Amino acid sequence: MTHRRLTARALCACALAAFALAACDKAKPRHLPPDPFAAPPPALVDGPAPTAPGQALSPGLSKRPEIPAFTLDHAGAAPDPLNRQPAETPAGKPTVFDGFGFDGLAKAPAKGVDVVIDAKPYGATYGGKRKDVADHFNDPALAAVGFTVTLPAAALASGPHTAVVRVITADGKGYYESPPIAFAVK
Repeated sequence: MTHRRLTARALCACALAAFALAACDKAKPRHLPPDPFAAPPPALVDGPAPTAPGQALSPGLSKRPEIPAFTLDHAGAAPDPLNRQPAETPAGKPTVFDGFGFDGLAKAPAKGVDVVIDAKPYGATYGGKRKDVADHFNDPALAAVGFTVTLPAAALASGPHTAVVRVITADGKGYYESPPIAFAVK
């Protein structure tokens, strides 16, 4: 009888140990800090059409061979279109392109930013607050390097499109151009 009790207790202890080890294999919830470059998606406007894009600055300037210091946070409702493909945004609504850009060689704010959609440049509103960029690069001079351009709903037909971000150099004599960024209006 004693041997049976020891065997039962040993089996019970082994079962509890196995259960405890199995519980250790489960991942514990992690609370990661927010990504400083993951801006919230822009609100899709249902009211009056936003103002037209500004005058493009890049036509007539020389293209620099370097890649710009930039990111495109949104192509309409599509967040992070550089890294999340396919980037899709709904048709029939204004399309907002936003992000940040600066002259990476001069380590200074740019003279401005153009967003080129299907080979047509649009001037962006430049100088938006981007404390996250200044903090990331540990440079307070980069606190106002955000850009936004809003195209009216009728400006983009349904289907595939290409965006390119042009960051105007700090001296205003040239621009840096991003690789093409594919997105679709659906």
